[in-house]
Amino acid sequence: MSVRRFLIMVLAVAGILTVPVRAEINYLRLYLVGDATPGGWNEKLPEEMVAIGNNCFLWDGWLGKGELKFLNTRGDWDSSIVTSSPGLVFDTGVKYDLYYKHWSDNKFVNETPGYVRIIVDLGNMKVNFRRPALAFVGPAAKGWSLDDVIPVFADDEGNVSWRGQLRAGELKILADGAFDWTPCYNAPYEGDLITPGGHQMIFNTSDHDQGGNFVDFKYLVPRAGLYAFKFKNEGGGRFFGMDVTMDAEPDLTGGFRSIPGRYLAAIDRGARRVHFGPVPSRLYIGESGADCMELNAQGNDRFSSIVDLRRGKYYKLSSNPASWEASAISPNVDTDITSATSNLSPMHGYSYVVPEDGQYQVNADFSGNIPYLSAKRHVTSSVETVMDVLPRVKAIGGEITVEGDFTSVAVYDVSGRFMGCDSPCRVAPGTYIVRVDNNIFKISSR
Repeated sequence: MSVRRFLIMVLAVAGILTVPVRAEINYLRLYLVGDATPGGWNEKLPEEMVAIGNNCFLWDGWLGKGELKFLNTRGDWDSSIVTSSPGLVFDTGVKYDLYYKHWSDNKFVNETPGYVRIIVDLGNMKVNFRRPALAFVGPAAKGWSLDDVIPVFADDEGNVSWRGQLRAGELKILADGAFDWTPCYNAPYEGDLITPGGHQMIFNTSDHDQGGNFVDFKYLVPRAGLYAFKFKNEGGGRFFGMDVTMDAEPDLTGGFRSIPGRYLAAIDRGARRVHFGPVPSRLYIGESGADCMELNAQGNDRFSSIVDLRRGKYYKLSSNPASWEASAISPNVDTDITSATSNLSPMHGYSYVVPEDGQYQVNADFSGNIPYLSAKRHVTSSVETVMDVLPRVKAIGGEITVEGDFTSVAVYDVSGRFMGCDSPCRVAPGTYIVRVDNNIFKISSR
């Protein structure tokens, strides 16, 4: 008997899984979650990392003080990817081991709020954290705010370069992680124009020199455009100059192609991604494709129905229950819809909620330039109460039957497919939507 076979038998007897977990890893997606991240501990809307090839993923963003870990599947805590020791405070430029479905839930810790680049190599189960080598701030970037700078990171060899769009205006370059206004790099004189060619950089630890002279000189970007910076490193993380090239401001004319029609558009947190989705021709509200209800189309991109909603439940809109996540319309923060909201994003994000249980008149209006969604508590009149008691829907022996007085009936599955208009209606096991006159019922057949 071979040693390998003997070892496998021993492990099997001991109850230890011998199949490597690496085979379970999804190398197409990776997410970042934790109270240090912008989304917090929300497994349904974690920070999605960008696939950069070779089973590697990248994320640039602001981390607050707190914990973080990785998810391999959105919404699934069982797909957690963690570190080996609890409360591991990461250092910049250091590679750490990662563990998939580890027996313990050990997180990384960020002690200093600021911008961080995170690079994960799922193939080798390694992660690298980097603080910015430099950062742009000022009207030419995103404004005079330390919370909203443009970070610039070094590559594996320590080279620092950046390419992106700048606006016309003043520009200052922060150093050493961009935690404060100093240390920084200034222009040799006030208003040094950022033009193609080489430029000097002056390292300053204060806005005045030892003689009391003002030295906090800013660069001036003369016009908006696409700029490329290559910084000259003199060793020890210090820079003495930069080479600049410039292209014309991007022209987006004809940059987007799709079928003619009306679309929803939204930008996610940090303006890292633009989401597009067509204005729906059919609309559903629910917690998932298996637990939703269709809203009646009113024409001209309007929808309205009386829906039973519950406090503590998290609802989304969707145009296709069979592809719930891909066709979801949701807000970018949990939103109470008992007052009108225009926070409708064509993405699987946060949810719509109500403050108390009850029946609500849900109205969705996509007819104008701004979409609106609202839910008004529906108070049943005495006449409606009597009429509501009359039709009853039952599922017995693979048939859906309507009892009571009614004019018409229509049965649909959760994907919106028409199943029949008779009572009884023979159906396969599953969940169905039954429309009886103006009443909507959801029922399961077993």
